[in-house]
Amino acid sequence: MTVAATACSVVLAGGLVACGTVKQLSAADKVSGAFGKLYEAKSFKAELGFDATADQIIAFDKAVTKDKSDQIEKDAAELMAGIKLSIAMSADKPLKDVPGLKDGSQATDINSIPDDLGFDFAYGITGKDGAALADLRYVDGTFYGKADVDGIAKIAGEDTKDLKKSTSVFPKVIQDAVGGKWVSVDTKTFKELAKEATAAAGAKGATPSPAPSVDPKVASGLVNTVKDVISRNVSFEDKGKHEGADHIYVAAPAKAFAEDLLKSVKPVAKDIPGFDDLPSSVPSDFPDKKVGVDVFIKDGALSALSFDLAQFAKDAPADVHLPVKVAFAKDAEVKAPEGATAFTKKDFEDTMAAVMGAAMGGTTKPGSTTGAGTGTGGGAAAATLTDAQVKELAALGGVPEAQIKVLAQAGMGYDQLKALIAAG
Repeated sequence: MTVAATACSVVLAGGLVACGTVKQLSAADKVSGAFGKLYEAKSFKAELGFDATADQIIAFDKAVTKDKSDQIEKDAAELMAGIKLSIAMSADKPLKDVPGLKDGSQATDINSIPDDLGFDFAYGITGKDGAALADLRYVDGTFYGKADVDGIAKIAGEDTKDLKKSTSVFPKVIQDAVGGKWVSVDTKTFKELAKEATAAAGAKGATPSPAPSVDPKVASGLVNTVKDVISRNVSFEDKGKHEGADHIYVAAPAKAFAEDLLKSVKPVAKDIPGFDDLPSSVPSDFPDKKVGVDVFIKDGALSALSFDLAQFAKDAPADVHLPVKVAFAKDAEVKAPEGATAFTKKDFEDTMAAVMGAAMGGTTKPGSTTGAGTGTGGGAAAATLTDAQVKELAALGGVPEAQIKVLAQAGMGYDQLKALIAAG
């Protein structure tokens, strides 16, 4: 999360808000203020998608794909033309003042994530006509998720009949998830499950390493470096009005900009996890031409970005275009959905038991004490362990009590579990 926050800061505060360091054009000031105003709001949403027809996608693909057998089909192009990705954030204060977004200081590993991050967020994928395919939200310390399994399967060319049939042995929350209903898990439960899963998967006595964090001073240095590169390479041209919005074209010589950026950022980035393995040079086939992005501003705030992917393609003819658009909005409060089924620790245990029961040849249902079927372990009664036995096995190390109970529910006895844990 800390690295992501740093990257966000570089893009928003450094890459674009930093245009305020470029004073040679009033257009630069407009762009700088537009990004700054967006970041000063209490909520924010960005939606990315192709601003192109299926025919444009096909034409672009034909221009850059040499092997005809790999060229995109009409149906796939139509799906791509309709898909949009979105991210939204909201808080009770301006986003620029939220610690986790400002300096990435919220958490360094999953166990140190607070019960409430101080802001809410949402990620979404929509298909044709705006139909939601997947929706993930975090509101007031609880994660919510919903997926249109049938819609996603249709895109992949798969059938969900067998999947839905197989979920009959799983807890209701799993059945609801596969059925396209909202499910939820609170942060406390999420951390407990993650801790148990890590302990069960790791070696005895192993302690998970904390996720990499970023020194705020280093992040600030990176932002300032990006600002300097922009001031040396980027030009701004005021194009007037377009559909009620100020239209500004921001351009730069692609290869020169990339070379300057890499040369300037590499010494600073070595101290930032995820940025410490940058290439030593720009690829030789990187486009050596001027490229740009159209910036649209309404009421002083950024409303959209538009750029042509074809300008980055080496072999694309001048008449082939593949426009991509990012639309922005300030009024985008993230809200919790109603009627979500909560995912509990017991649901996790029952799910694991069902999975293990199926793997052993049975069809153990949640909360049941017997498994049906014939195979190794199938049909055997779930092992009954005393609390003392569970604690004794857990004391051997490597497997937490909850996991031992799940394994027992799946049909493993005391001696089997002891041998399994001893084997490490």
